[in-house]
Amino acid sequence: MKRNSSGILNFFSKKKAVDSTSTITTSEPIENDNTDNQQVTQQCSSECLDSTVNDIALFINRSLSDSEKNIVLTSLWVPPNTYNFPLLEINKKRGLKFQHKWLQSFSWLCYSEKFNGAFCKYCVLFASRGGIGSQPLGFFVIKPFQNWKKSIEMFSNHSTLEYHRTSILKADHFLTIFLKNKPSIIDQLDDNRIKQKKLNRLKLTPIIDCIVLCGRQEIALRGHRDSGSINFSGEPHDNNEGNFRAIFKYKAKDLDYLKEHLESDFQYKYINETTDVSLNEQLTLCVRYIKGDGDGVEIHESFLKYVEISSLTGNDVACAILEGLKSCGIDCSKMCGQGYDGAANMSGKFKGVQTVIRNVYPRALYVHCAAHSLNLAVSSSCELQSVRNCLGLLQKMHCFFNTPKRNNVLLEMIAKSDLTPSAKSLKQLCATRWVERYTAVNDFIELFTCVVDALDEISCTFNDISSTTDAGILKRAMDSEFFIALQVVKVMFSYGLPLCKYLQKSNIDLKEAVELAEPNISVLEEFRTNIKKEFKLMFKEAEKMALVLDMNITVKRLNKRQQNRANPFSDVGSVSPEDYYRITIAIPYIESFISNLKERFLVHKNIFEGFQCLFSNEIEQESFEKLVKFYLDTDVHIVIAELKIWQSKLRKIDKFPKTAIDALRLCNFEIFPNIYQLFKILCTLPVSTSTPERTFSCLKRLKTYLRNTMTEDRLNGLTLLAIHKDVPVDSEKVLDIMSEKSRKINILI
Repeated sequence: MKRNSSGILNFFSKKKAVDSTSTITTSEPIENDNTDNQQVTQQCSSECLDSTVNDIALFINRSLSDSEKNIVLTSLWVPPNTYNFPLLEINKKRGLKFQHKWLQSFSWLCYSEKFNGAFCKYCVLFASRGGIGSQPLGFFVIKPFQNWKKSIEMFSNHSTLEYHRTSILKADHFLTIFLKNKPSIIDQLDDNRIKQKKLNRLKLTPIIDCIVLCGRQEIALRGHRDSGSINFSGEPHDNNEGNFRAIFKYKAKDLDYLKEHLESDFQYKYINETTDVSLNEQLTLCVRYIKGDGDGVEIHESFLKYVEISSLTGNDVACAILEGLKSCGIDCSKMCGQGYDGAANMSGKFKGVQTVIRNVYPRALYVHCAAHSLNLAVSSSCELQSVRNCLGLLQKMHCFFNTPKRNNVLLEMIAKSDLTPSAKSLKQLCATRWVERYTAVNDFIELFTCVVDALDEISCTFNDISSTTDAGILKRAMDSEFFIALQVVKVMFSYGLPLCKYLQKSNIDLKEAVELAEPNISVLEEFRTNIKKEFKLMFKEAEKMALVLDMNITVKRLNKRQQNRANPFSDVGSVSPEDYYRITIAIPYIESFISNLKERFLVHKNIFEGFQCLFSNEIEQESFEKLVKFYLDTDVHIVIAELKIWQSKLRKIDKFPKTAIDALRLCNFEIFPNIYQLFKILCTLPVSTSTPERTFSCLKRLKTYLRNTMTEDRLNGLTLLAIHKDVPVDSEKVLDIMSEKSRKINILI
C-alpha cells in the first residue's frame, strides 16, 4: 500500500484529483463453494493482473481510436530513472542493457516493458508501408528492436527514413486537430461542412440532456410507440410515446430548428423487447478510498458497475470481481481490503472468494461486514423457541393484513381508535435488516389494540371462510409466552438500534466500529446484572397487552419431567409467572445476545490490534512489527522510530485522535510517510456492505418488469447516472466521444 490508487480517480475523472488507497466492497447471493482453489488462483494470476498502464505494446498493429492515439502521443508510459532494464539473451555476451538516456536523445523513441524492446511511437500510429519499394514494416513499428549493440546506428538511421518523417508530420497534424486548435483540412475547404456540424451538435445536445434527465430520475425512456415523427399539432395522441419523447417534445416546442427536424425525420427506437422478468445474477462492485488531503481528507465509497455472473462458486465470483475491477481501470495490486457478508462461498477459508483473492493479492485483508455481524448476532439469539415463535407470529400477522380488503379493515380500526399512532400498517419482519425488525416489532405493539379489533371484525363479518378461520387462529395464538417474548425482543432490539444505524455509514472506520460495539456489550451486561428490576417493567407492559384480550399472564402447564418446554423449578407449584418467564425467556435471550456480540466483534478487534499503537502512548512491539511487515515494504526499525516521534507529537499537543480519519487529518505525510500510509489503510478497510446493498435498491428501480432485457452496458450507464448525481455530464464531451466512433448513419458531429 505504498502507492496511490490512481485507477479509482481515473474512473471518476469528473471529480477532483485526489490521493487515495482503494479497497473493494461487494454484496452478492449466497451459495456454497465446491471448486478447486488452485485452478482459479492460476487463472486469476494470469488473466486478472494488470500490465503496465499505457505501454506501447497495447497499441501495436491494430486500429486505434483518436483518444488512443492521443494517449500514445501525450501519455505513453516512460520508465522512471531508477528502472532496472532487463538483460536479454541476445545481449548477454556483452552485458548490454537499454539506456535511459536514449529516451532523451531520441524524442520519438519509447520502451515497451511487455516486449522488452524499443519502438517509434510516431511510426506505430501512422506508418503503413516501409521505404523504397514499400517494404513491409519491421523493427520499431511492428517488431521490438532489442539489439543494443547497434542501437545508436539503428536509431540514427530510423530518424532519416522518409516514412518516419511523414509519420511525425501526421502526428503533429493530428494533435493540432484533436486538441481543437484549428479545423481539419476538409473543414477548411468546405464551409458548409462546418455549419452542418454545428447544426447537428445543436440538435443532438437537447437529446443528450433529456437522456441524462431520465437517467438521473431513474425513469424509463421508451413508451408503447416510440418511433416515427413527433406530433406537435396539439391534438390528443392515442399512443403513449414514452417519458423521453414527452420531455423532448416539451423542450423542443420553442426551438424552431429542432421542431422542424423532429416533425420530418426523427426516429427513436430501442432493440429491447418485453418478455419476462430477468433472473440474471448481478454482482455489484464498490470501492472504498481516501479523497483529498490535509483537513479536507474524507472517506468515500463509490459504485463502479454491475457484473453479471452465471456461477456462484468462490472461484468464479473471485475472477468476476477481479475482471470487473480491471475493466474499470483499478490497479488490484493496491487493494488493501475486501468486504463481504458471511456466506460460505464468500468467506470460506479454503475455497471462498476472499481466500482466492488473497492468494493473488495477499494484502487484501478480508473483513466481515460489521452490520451483518450484528444482524447475525440477533438471528442466532432468536433461535430460542419462544422468541422464534413470537417473531414468526408477527410475520404471519403482516402477511394476513397484506391484502387490500383486510388492510382496509385495519385502517378503519385505526381511524376509529382514540389513539393517534404514527404507524398505519404492519411492517414486514425483514430477515437481513435489523432496523426494519425493530420497526416491525414497535409498530405491532403500537397498533396492537387496532389489530385485535380488526381480527374480531374479520371473524364476525367476513363471508370468506379462509379469512375468518385465519383471524381466529392468529388471535388465539397470542398467549402469555408471546407477550413476554415480544417485550423482551423490543427492549433488546432498541439497545442495538443506534449501533446498527451507525455501522451503515460510509465514513466509519474499523476502530470506530469496534469501539462502538464494546459499550453496547457493557450496557447489556449491566442490564443482565439488574435483570430482576428491568424484567419487572417488561412484565408490566406484557400484562397491559394481555388485558386487551381479557387474559392474565400465566405459566403453561408444567410437570417434573418436562421435555419440550423449559422447566427450571423442582417445585412446580411455587412458580410465579414473572420468575418463570424471566428465567426461561429473558435471561437465556440476553446471555445469548451478549455471547454472539462478543464472538463476532472479537474478529474485528483482532484485525485492528496492530493499529492500536497509532492511537496511544504504548507500543506493542510484536503486533506492530507484524502489521508493518504485512503492509509496508520498508525497514521495521525506521517505522518504529517514526511511530515514537508520532506518539511524542500527540503527547505534546495533548490530542489523541479517536478515529482513523481524524488521525489522518492530523498526520503530516512529509514528516510521517509510513504512519500516514498505515492510517490510510485503516481508513479504507471495509466496515460494512451497506453501499452495495443500496445499489441493489437502485437496480430494482432501474431493471423493472418492462425493462428486463436491458443489456449490461446500458444498465451500468443508467446506474452510474442515477447514483453519481454529483458527477456532471458535459454534452459537448459526449458528442466528442460519439464523433470518434464509426457508425452506419453518416452524420457530421
